[in-house]
Amino acid sequence: MILVAGGAGFIGSHLVDELMAHGYEVRVADDFSKGRRENLAQHEGKRGFELLQADFTRLEECRKAVKGVEKVFILASKIGGIGYFHRYPADIIEGNARITLNLLRSSLEEKVERVLFVSSSMVFERAQVFPTPESALEKCPVPLTAYGFSKLMGEWFCKAYWEQHGLKYTILRPFNAVGPRERPEEEPGLSHVIPDLTKKILSGQYPLEIYGDGSQTRCFTNVRDIVRGFRLALEKEVAEGEDFNLGNPEETRIDELARMLWEICGRKEPFKLKHLPAFKHDVKRRVPDISKAKKMLGWRPEIPLEQTLKEYVEWYRCSGP
Repeated sequence: MILVAGGAGFIGSHLVDELMAHGYEVRVADDFSKGRRENLAQHEGKRGFELLQADFTRLEECRKAVKGVEKVFILASKIGGIGYFHRYPADIIEGNARITLNLLRSSLEEKVERVLFVSSSMVFERAQVFPTPESALEKCPVPLTAYGFSKLMGEWFCKAYWEQHGLKYTILRPFNAVGPRERPEEEPGLSHVIPDLTKKILSGQYPLEIYGDGSQTRCFTNVRDIVRGFRLALEKEVAEGEDFNLGNPEETRIDELARMLWEICGRKEPFKLKHLPAFKHDVKRRVPDISKAKKMLGWRPEIPLEQTLKEYVEWYRCSGP
């Protein structure tokens, strides 16, 4: 059985879909602070699926979640958009450290075969090499955001548990996952950019507000491509002790993204932007080198950005925030 810690959330629930579709027995544990039971409704009652509520900041609840499983995906974390990172830095660092350490300790005690830690492209927020390979982390300056730092800490926790205790691990770094089930927050800036912009466009905002001059680039990746990479890392022994960038290597400017969403949403007014001050630690450029994932996992992204955005807007219109 596979434990997906944080499996009711956006990426986690899609990972559950992927694992269930490939015949795995899956236990989902989530505190439901952001994750939703409705994200997993399609699996409830199915053979091989378990769902339980757990607060991963409490070691005893982690032990219950981990008991009897072979492998553990750690997706549970304090997460949000760039505004969230600036507003809640202490909550992010403290919460993510507790969550990760408790799950690693529980996995060690329960003799779990391997932990797959879902990190973030934010560990590369100060990268100086583009496209950025995994090896660049050795010389990359430490992240300035609390979230990026917390994920870098999580990677080090995994390595430390391996070096001292022999707990096998794999580190997975998704780059800007996009897809259904990611809902925008009430306050602008606390969400990731695509939910944030979609909400603004469909609510009639004009001109459309973006943070910064729009020249920032991201490599948006369909969440289904990302979780396929997670599954491949689970299945391949060569992934043990390795880290993998999983993302679409094609860069998209934020102002270009805004225009694409404007057209997909069908707004009739001429496209017009209003530029708000950028956040202090907003990343100007992010692009992964995925050569390692291609070679070792046989993985590459397959779903184009335009299709991904259309799927998201269609889901948003049907489901709402």
